[in-house]
Amino acid sequence: MRVLLGFLLLSNLAICQNSNQQVAYNYYLNGEYEKAILLYEEQLKNKFTPSLYTPLYSSLIKIGDFKKAEKISKDFLKKYPNSLQFELGIIVSKFKQLNKKNKQEILFNRFLKKINGSRSQAINLSSFLSRYGYYQKAIDIYILSEKINASNDFSIQKAQIYSKMDNSELMLKEYLNAMQKDPLRKDYVFAQIQKFLDNNGIVNESNYNQLKKILLPIVLKQENRVDFSELLIWFYLQSKQYDMALRQAISLDRRMNLDGSIVFDLAENFLDEDNFDLAEKAYNYIISKGESTYYYVDANINMLFALNKKSSKDINSLKELDLKYAQTMSLLGQNKHTIKLMTNYAHFKAFYLDNLIDAEELLLKAMSINNIDKFELAECKMEYADILMLQGKQWQSMLYYAQLEKDFKEHPIGHEAKLRVAKISYYQCDFQWAQAQLETLRASTSKLIANNAMELSLLITDNFNLDTTEECMCKFANADLLLYQKKINAAFEQYDFILNNFPGHTLSDEIYMRKAQVYISSNNFEKALYNLEIINSDWNYDILSDDALFKRAKIYDDFLKNSEKALSLYEQILIEHPDSIYVSESRKRYRFLRGDNL
Repeated sequence: MRVLLGFLLLSNLAICQNSNQQVAYNYYLNGEYEKAILLYEEQLKNKFTPSLYTPLYSSLIKIGDFKKAEKISKDFLKKYPNSLQFELGIIVSKFKQLNKKNKQEILFNRFLKKINGSRSQAINLSSFLSRYGYYQKAIDIYILSEKINASNDFSIQKAQIYSKMDNSELMLKEYLNAMQKDPLRKDYVFAQIQKFLDNNGIVNESNYNQLKKILLPIVLKQENRVDFSELLIWFYLQSKQYDMALRQAISLDRRMNLDGSIVFDLAENFLDEDNFDLAEKAYNYIISKGESTYYYVDANINMLFALNKKSSKDINSLKELDLKYAQTMSLLGQNKHTIKLMTNYAHFKAFYLDNLIDAEELLLKAMSINNIDKFELAECKMEYADILMLQGKQWQSMLYYAQLEKDFKEHPIGHEAKLRVAKISYYQCDFQWAQAQLETLRASTSKLIANNAMELSLLITDNFNLDTTEECMCKFANADLLLYQKKINAAFEQYDFILNNFPGHTLSDEIYMRKAQVYISSNNFEKALYNLEIINSDWNYDILSDDALFKRAKIYDDFLKNSEKALSLYEQILIEHPDSIYVSESRKRYRFLRGDNL
């Protein structure tokens, strides 16, 4: 019975001590250092364990009681005489009391003689010094440990300390040194450099310039290292120097006799950025490597897509592109590897050449190919449904979209099909049903689909039921359908009906924007500017104001080559629309046109 009672008393005591230690640690974490010290000192009377040292010592340093911190370290050192951490605690507490740096250095240099090159020892002691702001001395321990033990490499740790010291140059050098010694660190190093370039979301060109200055000589020395060249390519992408990125990628591919994958991935990036000229150059390079190249077929297909996107709408240009499509089709054939080519060609024939019969025939052939991938078949069906819409066969089109929505319920293909079903409901003036479909799509995993759904949803929300007859909104939706079907004159008649019969309606700026986009696509910049200027003069308070300003600036900048007018419009965006999505591009073009040395 006495034994049981004693056991229970010991158990309760242990629980109580653990509870007090947790309370003390909570005080320490919350910055209530005096309370933490009292509890820790009380616990030291019962047990003298290393786990109590760090929070107690840190609390004493925080309140400036350096003498007691020194005494505690000495007490622990007596109990654990081989612990360099407790000895370092004595030294750090003396540092806090000594103002003269030469005396600090004497103490520290004596201590350094006890370093044995152990990796765990170096990390433990350097972390201790960093905790109390002695960053350079922490680095000194790492450097000494590397000298003593050649297998040690503390480049990552040193880079992290240099970051705390705001010494970005040495930080970058150490991160690159870490990657140079161990290529497996590439992803980590990329992530850390990305943080540096992001600069907490504030663009800092000096950060880019500093990295470039350090990185270029290393790449030249390590020209046989693919990872460093990839880092340079990635850097050029981050700084939007796309032409330099492509030049470096092609140079690397040739030098190392690679398979073209780096150039191909870069071309995909250019397509995403709508940089079709560079995409064309990249794909042409891959094609020049010959038919045995793994990416040969895809490069041909994607290059035509890029040419399609950048082509002008004049008939001679379209005929030339049609011939290139036909030649490529003859070269690569019609098979399961060229489904994407057939789909793209069908789209080109339908939406650019208004040749719906050939487009439909091409898609039917594609869908009948044996062993066609289910996702490529879905893309064919989507394109086929789009062409049915062009032909005015809305119900047949809806059947295809509905089938795709059902078969790919939780996939972006299904979401895109659902969006197009919603658009048909919108075209048919069934706004409530369309709105119900769009609401579910605003949470789509595809950002593009979600944004398109939100845009149409807001259009309906902002303009539906504003007049009692709904005639205006229905006219507008019908005009949008006619515009989709390339019946430009009929669409404009409907838009003009609204402008004339519903003056001042909130749809007016949307109509002027629709017209401007049509005129831009047909290179009629005078009429495009006229419609955009109406938005900025009469609807400058509405949501499309910054869109109109930016489109005007781009017309003057890219097509009319009127730098002075473009500069003025970019500046207007920066001043009047500081939260616009066009601010970043406007600032870049503004500085370029102003003559800043970027």
